[in-house]
Amino acid sequence: MIPEPKGREVVSLLERNVTVTMTITIGTRNLQKYVSRTSVVFVSISFIVLMIISLAWLVFYYIQRFRYANARDRNQRRLGDAAKKAISKLQVRTIRKGDQETEADFDNCAVCIEGYKANDVVRILPC
Repeated sequence: MIPEPKGREVVSLLERNVTVTMTITIGTRNLQKYVSRTSVVFVSISFIVLMIISLAWLVFYYIQRFRYANARDRNQRRLGDAAKKAISKLQVRTIRKGDQETEADFDNCAVCIEGYKANDVVRILPC
């Protein structure tokens, strides 16, 4: 590999019609000339810092997601318990044969939209 200054020198000699004799040999690339130790350390430290920041963000994200899921489950359980408690406070009544609810022209159940039958246990809605 010919460094740039040597390459420019050879080109300028060839442009002036000077005969240039070169010997080509197979060698190894000397990366230390082109890559300084400081730049390698800088890139390595930057990569490590980036990985630490990414890991911290990932941990924070999953902690927040876990907390949100727990809060949502807690709210659903609380809402379900409150609904069961409210339903249990409603008045319960058993429909008997001959009650007006069993007649054909009476309104259907507002929840299941079916007619009432004898021995049905119903809750009386406040509305």
